[in-house]
Amino acid sequence: MSAIRIRRTIDSDTLHLPELVSLIGRTVDIVIEDGSAADGPPSRITPGTGDWDHALAAIQKLHDYDYDAQGDQDACDVRDVQERLS
Repeated sequence: MSAIRIRRTIDSDTLHLPELVSLIGRTVDIVIEDGSAADGPPSRITPGTGDWDHALAAIQKLHDYDYDAQGDQDACDVRDVQERLS
C-alpha cells in the first residue's frame, strides 16, 4: 500500500481533497492525526524524508539518555520468558 500525505488545516466538516482522485472507488484507510501534539513541541523531523541533519541535532540534545536501558529490558524479557517456561 502506498501512502499519500496531505497536510491541511481543517476549516470545515466537508473536505475537498483533489490529491485523492486516483483512489476513488478503492477501499482505503484514512487516518487523521492532530498536528499539535500535547506531549511537547512538534518534531521538525518528518519520517521518511531522510532529514539526517535534524535527526543528528535532536540526538545531540539527549543529555540524560539511558544507553543501557535496551539491554536491561532485553535481559528482563529473557528472565520473564524463562520463568514462564519453567
